[in-house]
Amino acid sequence: MVFTKCKKNSLRGTAIFLAFLLLFTLIPAGNVQAASGRTGEYQKRYKAQASFPIWLQPAYGLVINRIKNGKIRFQISKAGVNGSPIYNTNIIRTSIKKNKASFHWKDTWGNSGTGKLKLSRGYVKLKVTQTYTAKWNRSTLDTGGKFIKIKKKSNNRKLYGEP
Repeated sequence: MVFTKCKKNSLRGTAIFLAFLLLFTLIPAGNVQAASGRTGEYQKRYKAQASFPIWLQPAYGLVINRIKNGKIRFQISKAGVNGSPIYNTNIIRTSIKKNKASFHWKDTWGNSGTGKLKLSRGYVKLKVTQTYTAKWNRSTLDTGGKFIKIKKKSNNRKLYGEP
């Protein structure tokens, strides 16, 4: 009788231990889950007023391609009214600490500058300052000294100009 009682408690304890072991092995580490959930495509459209027909509203775009080992890899895009002009930055690689990154950028028109990026769940905050303006420049990636909130659109991680 004592032996069967001990055996039941021992089996119950073993079952609970195995359940917890299985649970902890199936749940990924916090950093891995947070990083993978923040990669993807972000977009913010804004209203423009013009004296001509507007078919496509201007937009900021951002693609976070990879977050790994304290490094982030991303690209910023901006399309003007009706998609003209289109600006894409080079692929930006910088360190990230506590979901914040500072970076330098150069775009396809030859403009360059600095910026800051803050990651959150479902959106990012972006602040871009243009420090050099190219000769034939028609617009800017500059956010006017303010952070803009850009919401996540998809999990697409393809950068412009990559195969």
